[in-house]
Amino acid sequence: PLRGEGGALTRGVTFVKLDCEGAEMDVLLSEEAGRAESWLDVTHLAVEYSLTKERSVERFHRAMRNIERAGFRVRYDGQGAWWDTERSVVWPFHTDLCVFAKRERHDS
Repeated sequence: PLRGEGGALTRGVTFVKLDCEGAEMDVLLSEEAGRAESWLDVTHLAVEYSLTKERSVERFHRAMRNIERAGFRVRYDGQGAWWDTERSVVWPFHTDLCVFAKRERHDS
């Protein structure tokens, strides 16, 4: 869980670099990650997404839409490029992708 008993986040944490050895998208696709209150005080999020392990760009887009629902504005290299806008694209490169997301402070 992101918060609560045994959760990774506590009040006062404003920056998260999510690095959990390939499980990043599972975290970002979770129902909890799509809720603003789950992120407590987090305003900045950085994630390295290994598209070399999971080559489905659509899965990546679903994760990005999910954290956008939590109020984050998402940015990453190549945003708007052909691989980012066409459906059913498989990641064509041999590198990972760095994602940066920001939101206004959420008061709950």
